[in-house]
Amino acid sequence: MAKKEDKKTEVKPADDDAKPKKSPLMLIIIALAALLVIGGAAAAYFIFFKAPVDEEVEVAHGEKADKKKDDHGKKKDDKEKHADEPVNVDLEPFLVNLAEPKAKRFLKVSVTLQIKNEPTKAEVEKKLANIKNDILLLLSSKTIEDIITMEGKIRLKEEMMIRITKIVGEDKVTDIFFSQFVVQ
Repeated sequence: MAKKEDKKTEVKPADDDAKPKKSPLMLIIIALAALLVIGGAAAAYFIFFKAPVDEEVEVAHGEKADKKKDDHGKKKDDKEKHADEPVNVDLEPFLVNLAEPKAKRFLKVSVTLQIKNEPTKAEVEKKLANIKNDILLLLSSKTIEDIITMEGKIRLKEEMMIRITKIVGEDKVTDIFFSQFVVQ
């Protein structure tokens, strides 16, 4: 039994050099994680808490920081600020038979009108039935040779603009866009 006790009481000498060493790979991983956390915190601060106010941006660009005022010295609303910006009006898609002798081909076109501004939009919307009618008649009078080329599409756009201008008046519709143009 004495031999067993000797084994239990035997103490191994303590080495000061036997401390666990940190590998350089672990230090790099910890440094990268810390850098990622700091970078994320900085990005969150600038995105959520330090977004520039419109007035600060105007001052930074040398513009007057006060809101625009009308003739009576009152501040304009945001709606009034955007009243002069162009407005788009999407028309329902047009599906017409082309002017072919056997009427085997058809055209599907989606048109968007760019209106001068918001007040003009109301005027144009009152005349949408007339506009749609003229566009429908124009499209159904075309043959595939008239519209298949790029020049034909541009000519069609110009003809549409002439007809719409006759209906609503000058400078109310500023442009026409084809958002879909299918010939089959």
